[in-house]
Amino acid sequence: MKLCIIVSNSLRKDPRVIKQIRCALDAEIDVYFIGFKDKFYNKEFLDSVGCHISIVDTYVGQLKSTLKKLIRKFHHFYLPVKYMIKIKPDIIHANDFDTLIQAYVASKIVGSKLLYDSHEVCAENIGITDKKIQKKVIIIIEKFIVERIDVMVSVSNAAAEYFREKYKIKILEVITNVPYKSKIEFPEEKDKDNFEVLYQGLMLRGRGYEEFVKSGEFIDSNIKLVLRGYGSIEDDLKNIILNNNLEKKVRFDGPVEVKDIVMKASCSHLGIVLTQPVNINFKLTVSNKIFEYLQAGLPVLMSDIPEHRYLNEKFNFGIIITDFTSKEIANAINSLALNRLEYNRLRNNAIKAAETLCWENESIKLIELYENMFFEKS
Repeated sequence: MKLCIIVSNSLRKDPRVIKQIRCALDAEIDVYFIGFKDKFYNKEFLDSVGCHISIVDTYVGQLKSTLKKLIRKFHHFYLPVKYMIKIKPDIIHANDFDTLIQAYVASKIVGSKLLYDSHEVCAENIGITDKKIQKKVIIIIEKFIVERIDVMVSVSNAAAEYFREKYKIKILEVITNVPYKSKIEFPEEKDKDNFEVLYQGLMLRGRGYEEFVKSGEFIDSNIKLVLRGYGSIEDDLKNIILNNNLEKKVRFDGPVEVKDIVMKASCSHLGIVLTQPVNINFKLTVSNKIFEYLQAGLPVLMSDIPEHRYLNEKFNFGIIITDFTSKEIANAINSLALNRLEYNRLRNNAIKAAETLCWENESIKLIELYENMFFEKS
C-alpha cells in the first residue's frame, strides 16, 4: 500500500500528522509525506522521520509585486499536485481544508482513494467567519468535494455532528488528536505546599489566556500560574503581568519540543483549557492540551463547550466553569488546591482516562480506514 500524507506545514510542530506517519510506518505502509516550507522547517528533523519527504517551497523573493504573489499561489497549488501525481499513491490523506483541493485534483488524475482529515471547522474559524464571500466559497468547495471522497475524519464528536448535519456525510470517523501513552511513573501524592497551574500551547485570543493571567490577583500564596508556549498575544500577556505586579504569581516558560510536552507538563498540578465559544470552530473542536494534560496525570480546569462536557461526563477528570472572569477562574483553582481529597480523586480519574484516550487506541481506527480503502481500490 502506498500512502501519501499532505499538510500545509513542515511537520515539526504538527503532532497529529507526525503520529499519522508513525503509525502507518509501524503498520508497514509505504508512506510519502508532502509538506510546505515554513518558519519551523528543519531538515535534520525531517530526515529523522523515516518516510519519503517532499517539501513545497513557494518562496519567490519579496512579495512586492502582483506577479510574484500570483506565482506563489500557483506554486502552492501546482507543486503538491505534481508531487502526488508522480508518487501515484493508493491513498491520499489530506489534512485540513487548505490541502483538500490539491488532494482531490490529484486523486482524480491518478485514481487514488481520498481521506479528508478536518482538524477544525475551517469556514467558521477566526479570520474567515466574518468574511461572508470567503466563507461561502469554502463551504461550497468543501461540500462539493466531501460528497465525492471516500472517508472524512474529524477530531471531535461535536465537530463530527456538525459536518454530518451540514454535508449529509455517510462515512465520518472521529479520530481524536491524543498523544501516545506516557511512560511516566506517577507518585501517589504530589507536592502539597506548592501548587502549579499550567496553561500551555498556542497563545491566541479567544482561549482565555488574558483572564487566566489576571486570575493571579486572586489566587492563594502557595499557587503559581505557568504559561508555556508562544503566540500572537504573548507580549500582551507579559504586559498584563507587569501592569498588575503579578511577576511573583505568574511565570512564562518557553515552548518545548512536541516529544517533551507531556513529560514537562507532569511537573505541574493542574492543567487549564479555557477555549471560549467565540465562533463555531472554537465551540465544536477540542484542544490537544486536554489529552496532553491527562497523559501527564493532571486534572483539568475547562471552559463549558460541548466536547469538554462530553469528555468530562464520561471520564470525570476535571472541573468545568461557565464564568470566564478571572475571579471565577481563581476561585476554582483555589478550591481544588485546598481540597486535596477532591484533587486526588480527579487526578486518579485523569490517569485512568489517559489509558483510553491515547494514540495507541485511535491509531487502530486510522489503520483500519486505510486498509478498508486500499482493499476497496484493489
